[in-house]
Amino acid sequence: MSNVSEEPEELGWLPFRRRVSLAAAVPATYGSTEHSLLLKTVKWGLLARLAAVFRVDELVIYVDEPWASEEARLGSMVLRYAVSPPYLRKKLFPRSPLLRYVGVLPPVQLPTHGVGGPRPGECREALVLRRRGSLALVEAGLGKPYWLRIDGRPGELVLVSLDEKLRPRPGCPRPVYRGYKVRVVEGLRGVVAGLRRSVVVATSRAGRVVGQGVLRGICRDAVRRGGILVLFGAPSRGLYDIASSEGLGLEELADYVVNTIPQQGTRTVRVEEAFAATMALLNVCLP
Repeated sequence: MSNVSEEPEELGWLPFRRRVSLAAAVPATYGSTEHSLLLKTVKWGLLARLAAVFRVDELVIYVDEPWASEEARLGSMVLRYAVSPPYLRKKLFPRSPLLRYVGVLPPVQLPTHGVGGPRPGECREALVLRRRGSLALVEAGLGKPYWLRIDGRPGELVLVSLDEKLRPRPGCPRPVYRGYKVRVVEGLRGVVAGLRRSVVVATSRAGRVVGQGVLRGICRDAVRRGGILVLFGAPSRGLYDIASSEGLGLEELADYVVNTIPQQGTRTVRVEEAFAATMALLNVCLP
């Protein structure tokens, strides 16, 4: 049966957080192929949706061109907005011209976003508004804020679960997936420096074709080291060229250089297409 037609409630929908940390790095110039803020927003929103579908823990935007800092700022803001609970967005994000078109973003619909709720047993994110000793006033999109005995500083997101009367209680009984974090760095060197223990996988048309043996090795190493980082090239140039421009060899940065779309039928493969293909493969074997 296709996952498209299945209702989350029928599946007991509460996806676990991965036991192995999954990070993906995309170039700041990803959105630069579009020439309007509207289309750039759509493009980053598509990536947000894909990251959530495959339970990515962290999205790293690396500035791959000297002029791309503003592109990185836009991408970071749109990605963070998309993954935030809809009922908290006005509190988390002040008005900004960069968010002018966020109304067109596809809903991410994380299990902690109150989708289909409120329901008893539901886990959802809440915003700490202020503290009073051991108590925190939290906003969870339930019509009014509640005082709870829960950790968290004002401005932080915490996890709560709903009781039979739809009142929030601290924590969630399962390690549920809560979406990705977003980080902006300078260049590929900055990406790898922040995730030194992870297995680094670079995607390239010139890489080794991913078969069962290669995929098994990648996932085995990722489990052993506790994390995996997947690198994606830019619309205008691949990872070999980007690494070379930083005075690096791609093999110095990556444990694996792989081609996840062999014999591609199009002249080029877009970043979001490579992202979807690669994450679908990893999703088969990453716990």
